Amino acid sequence: MRKSSACAIAVAFLAVGFSAWAAGEGWKPLFNGKDLSGWQNARQPSAENKWKVEDGTMTNALHGNDVATVDTFKDFELKLQYKTVKGGNSGVYLRGRVEIQVLDSFAKKRVGKGDDGAIYDQFPPKVNASKPVGKWNSLNVTYKGDKVTAKLNGKVIHDNQQVVKVTGGALSGEVNAAGPLMLQGDHGKVWYRKIMIRPIK
Repeated sequence: MRKSSACAIAVAFLAVGFSAWAAGEGWKPLFNGKDLSGWQNARQPSAENKWKVEDGTMTNALHGNDVATVDTFKDFELKLQYKTVKGGNSGVYLRGRVEIQVLDSFAKKRVGKGDDGAIYDQFPPKVNASKPVGKWNSLNVTYKGDKVTAKLNGKVIHDNQQVVKVTGGALSGEVNAAGPLMLQGDHGKVWYRKIMIRPIK
């Protein structure tokens, strides 16, 4: 067997193994890296969605629309990666209503309720864990009941934080009701990838 064939078989085997492991762990991909299946214009589902797929990532047109999953979720674990441009501004809306801020906050000595990783306008991140512009940030969130725990790039930024109100400008509805995952796309250029969710029963 040629070396190239052996390598191809090995890669295929690892891919199948990883897929089986991911499925067994209950993780569901929300973005397939190829198209925007399962996503829609968040505030006007029938309107044009100005997001697109670029090199296996989800990215928005500058000052485009917010985008949301068609499916809704209540209690879950979420993991994704994002990067921004200089001065970039976006957000990850849990249940479509509670925003984890995405912002160019690298190297800021003091971070507030509007900085990267904050539960926007409610709770600042415990530490500034942001990476420089153009670098991928890894966000992991657990949202159960009214409590949010989150890590940014491996550092705890919220620890079982109680959230009792909706972020201003979010989708309508009660804070503890099921809702979509929404990504803010009307402020500036941003990229997302490796978006996975695992419902908590």
